[in-house]
Amino acid sequence: MRKIKIFCDSSVALTQEEADLINVTILPLTLIHNNKEYADQFEMTVDDVNQLLAKKEIIKTSQPNLGLIISEFEKAKEENYDHIFGITIAETLSGTHSAFNQAAVEVGLDNFTLINSGSISGIVHEMIRLINSMNEEGMAYDLIRENLNPLLNNSEIFVYPQTLDQLKVSGRISKSAGTLASLLKIKPLLHFANMGQTIDKFGTARTEVKIFDMIVKNLIENNVHPDTHIIYYLESSALEIIERFDHYLKENLGTFETKTLQLPAVIATHAGLGTMVVQWMLKI
Repeated sequence: MRKIKIFCDSSVALTQEEADLINVTILPLTLIHNNKEYADQFEMTVDDVNQLLAKKEIIKTSQPNLGLIISEFEKAKEENYDHIFGITIAETLSGTHSAFNQAAVEVGLDNFTLINSGSISGIVHEMIRLINSMNEEGMAYDLIRENLNPLLNNSEIFVYPQTLDQLKVSGRISKSAGTLASLLKIKPLLHFANMGQTIDKFGTARTEVKIFDMIVKNLIENNVHPDTHIIYYLESSALEIIERFDHYLKENLGTFETKTLQLPAVIATHAGLGTMVVQWMLKI
């Protein structure tokens, strides 16, 4: 079988052990706290992030260290892989895609395919699975890339934070808007279309059930069905909320294939503890 390597940034939400099993090398995003930089998942764990978020601390995020990317790409070049894939978080959310491309040019990787996931985590998991499967079948590398398009073009994300506190702290919304929403007990629902430009407000409601209903109605409008689509749940201390939503989803649309991952720091640091993300995508 042909020898390939897959590089992902740490928003993929894989443990090191999981990554090793599927031939993935994780290049950590940079977390910044009190003007000090930490490698996501390596020098600052999910538990560390959650503890800081509980204290309403400000954590900023940045792309992986360019020097580290170059170093890992040089190692891969020396190991003579038949082909190398790079899959990054949406380039509108991070400069990681640009950094991967810059490093590949500097190292001179001529057997490299760079893919902008246009999203986070779940869709990257599915692409890794498909790339490994198609490689085992001996499919041409340009066809492997082309066959990922239906997945890339059929995915959306909903972000349901429990409060707007962390969004206020991180500066993603104004403090006055956040305070007003808190006083009125309004629950926000945010939306990120695949290949979208920004995470936008999708709607607000006074009850959790109304939030769930908005998500389900979007799934119906997009013909999302258990036979054709898969659901990824990403969470930051929100397993109970996922359980309630999944029950609501089953009652309204049936039983989907679902997978649950920890919310990557690049989203958790802005959305805060208690955030649930619902990511639907085409089943391939």
